[in-house]
Amino acid sequence: MTASGNAEQSNASTPADPGVLAARAEDATRTLQQWAARRGTQERAEHESELHEVLASLRQLSENLARFLPEAGSWLEQQLWSGNLGDDAAYSELTQSTFEAAAALARAQRMASQLGRELHTAELASRSLIRQ
Repeated sequence: MTASGNAEQSNASTPADPGVLAARAEDATRTLQQWAARRGTQERAEHESELHEVLASLRQLSENLARFLPEAGSWLEQQLWSGNLGDDAAYSELTQSTFEAAAALARAQRMASQLGRELHTAELASRSLIRQ
């Protein structure tokens, strides 16, 4: 389960639909949760090594998410200004909704950045758990 190996493998078959990509991320995190629930059945050394690797990958995921969210907010605002959002909604309602979504994305970006920092701390601490 190497992060670089998985990244190279997924780049070759990455679908263009962002909704599909987000659903794959959701499925992956659900599978990780199930892995964590089964951790008692694994050999100790194997579990510690995998935990370190999982933390490193989750840190990278949160850092990537933190970079994506501002782009998503900018895209949303650009769509508003170019007239590509909403059909029959009043402009003031559409503007309000767009800015609320952009503000929420900005808050989520700050939280994802903090999550990345915390996961990095956990990743560094987990190194001492791995027996050489």
